[in-house]
Amino acid sequence: MLLEAEVQDRVKNDETIRNGLLNICDLSPNFSLKSEDEYINGITADFTIIDNNKIKGIIECKGGQINVTDYVRGIGQLFQYEYFKETNIPHLSLEYDNDFKSIFLFPSTVLSQNTFNVARFKYPKTVKILEFNEISNAIRHITETELNVLAQVENNNLVSISQYYFRDNRVFEYHILLLYLLYLSHKGIVQNDRPKLTSKLLKLNVINNGNWRNAFITLSGLGLIDNKNSLTLAGRQMAILPYSEFAYIMYNAYMKPYFDEILKSFSGEFEIISNQEISNRIKKRHLNRDVLYLTQSNNRYISSWLNIMRDDYGIIKFDARSPKRRIIYNPNDLNKNAFIEKIDKNSIAKEYIINFQNLLQRNEL
Repeated sequence: MLLEAEVQDRVKNDETIRNGLLNICDLSPNFSLKSEDEYINGITADFTIIDNNKIKGIIECKGGQINVTDYVRGIGQLFQYEYFKETNIPHLSLEYDNDFKSIFLFPSTVLSQNTFNVARFKYPKTVKILEFNEISNAIRHITETELNVLAQVENNNLVSISQYYFRDNRVFEYHILLLYLLYLSHKGIVQNDRPKLTSKLLKLNVINNGNWRNAFITLSGLGLIDNKNSLTLAGRQMAILPYSEFAYIMYNAYMKPYFDEILKSFSGEFEIISNQEISNRIKKRHLNRDVLYLTQSNNRYISSWLNIMRDDYGIIKFDARSPKRRIIYNPNDLNKNAFIEKIDKNSIAKEYIINFQNLLQRNEL
């Protein structure tokens, strides 16, 4: 887990994170960050965002190794930043932007490795809560909608093992969409109409061909697509990867907790086991509580994750609607290179990506 000083260093020096800030906070390309910026009463902000000669926001950073007391102290800092804007505290001879934000920025492990629930706190009205993934460096905005979902974890006998929500798509469909947006960016198109692109993508006849809208939503939620339906820098870096490497990062950065729960539900390499029994075994490990985005919705999530593990990674083998399952390999037994080789060998992604590339070459997309 990253220390707070390491988080601050990434904000200062990592271009991917700065690009994420630019997109989410609606900044101009020439914005600047003033680090260790001292305000009144000796209050020092981690960063002040200066854009067009105005104070656009003040950033409070936290590291992954944080306890609830330090988290609450961070929120207290945010309230002070909001107070600076409300009372127009003089600073650097600059005005505060009308769209000023107090920004709480932390790495993904704050959500995945801590027991406190970030949704069960009061935040300033001007707050923007931003998480960056420690592996991909993609920044995403934790919206009020997501906070409301996370707040239900304690109220509805739920447990959360991951903050990432994936809709019903295959991983190779995400990759194809990123590749298409990369192709459009090379043509100079920086703002895309989602319904128009969706109608073109229907020509691909992928497994979830009617779910391209969900692919857009998921990639946007991961910080790989911006509000113009174009690639963020993190999304561009993911798009240029070969599929097997892309799938590896998607697993390692976002999907691993779900895979692990399913794999732990098998007692051997081969087993006849229904989706309901997999769900029951997962819930039993969590004191008979539902697992958010995994055991809910009458096993729809279980079915979707099994399909991903089969088609995108070749981890498991089974026929449609059959409870006969065979584990081909376990990613936890492999190093990075060996896992990537397994993906390349066992995934069905290649045929769909080749079809996409052929359509591009024929100018049919």
